[in-house]
Amino acid sequence: MSDLQCGYINSKYRHTDLFKWIVAVQALIICSLLVGLGNWQLQRANEKEQLLMKFSNAQTKQSISDDQIHRFDKIELSGTLMTHRFFLLDNRTWQGKVGYELIAALQPDSGKSLQLVSLGWLAATSDRNQLPSIVIPDNQFNFTAYADHPSQPLLLTADRWAEGWPKRIQQVDLKKIAVALNTPASAWLFRPVSPPLQELTLTWKPVVLPPERHIGYAVQWFGLAVAWLICSMVLAWKMFINKEATS
Repeated sequence: MSDLQCGYINSKYRHTDLFKWIVAVQALIICSLLVGLGNWQLQRANEKEQLLMKFSNAQTKQSISDDQIHRFDKIELSGTLMTHRFFLLDNRTWQGKVGYELIAALQPDSGKSLQLVSLGWLAATSDRNQLPSIVIPDNQFNFTAYADHPSQPLLLTADRWAEGWPKRIQQVDLKKIAVALNTPASAWLFRPVSPPLQELTLTWKPVVLPPERHIGYAVQWFGLAVAWLICSMVLAWKMFINKEATS
């Protein structure tokens, strides 16, 4: 065998060995990433289970100060609602329909700061520029509601509120709402257990994705990790067989 042929074969073996190392490293990195994503989903499932347990074990309390309230506490509320100054949270969907979540301010009988209440969902009109019509009665309300801290969605632009009432909003900013009402308001958003207004639908759930969904995602990530590892091992084995056959 000539020196040229030997050099070619040695160069081929070096490239083959390098490629095997690349296959091994990428398999290690990608499988570790997939397993990490699976573990993260299991962690999320555990967090959701804890939240649901806290939600199901909530005890009913009398109307108390903000610093004594915990998330998902059931609070007894009593007072009158502001009938004309309320907020419509945009882009709320229910059973495939687009609508709004109506948030109103309750003036408690105790004379404390306003309490913001999510009264429920109502459908949007066909004309985007026209807000739906809703009448909030000025009579006395007595109901039990869950205390909640609403999550803040990602907004691409600033949430600018138009003049006049009701106000269409893109996110529930409790401090901004209090400023718009020009009255101190509670740091909690209260979600009634049963509908205070029959024409509105309560669609809120304590968690959007249940623990079972996160466990399903975790199984998918772990399955992808196993599949990727098997494919990498098969590729490495074929490269080993080809090298033995040419040696």
